[in-house]
Amino acid sequence: MKCALPDRPVVCFTGDGGFYYHIAELETARRHNINAVIVVNNNSALNQEINLNAAAYDGKPRGRHEEMWRFPEVNFAKIAAGFGCIGMRVEKPGDLNDALKQAIAMNKPVVVDVVSEMRAIAPHPWTPVARDFHSYQKTGG
Repeated sequence: MKCALPDRPVVCFTGDGGFYYHIAELETARRHNINAVIVVNNNSALNQEINLNAAAYDGKPRGRHEEMWRFPEVNFAKIAAGFGCIGMRVEKPGDLNDALKQAIAMNKPVVVDVVSEMRAIAPHPWTPVARDFHSYQKTGG
């Protein structure tokens, strides 16, 4: 998005799990001056999968089950700096607004590492059941 709209501020919101997939792109952003702001929800986990993993263990997790969805604690602000980008770390919710304003004003590639609670889980989206999907297909919406 930032490459298509270089004169507009672009903010990407991602979880730490998703960020791990694309972390090497920080070097690309720095090298090509792709001045996006990346806000990482850093809860050291793929916490949206906690319930799925618990279900896989019939609701009785045991052994090393957490290794399937937990990460070690990582400071993504320091990693961003290592790639030559700006890294900021937010540890108090009340500091996020000012950090975002500051990050956007820098006009550089910035990672805002927002430390959050691992067990805070967003509500699950509505998922259609099979009969709803088939009805949707027949009527076209």
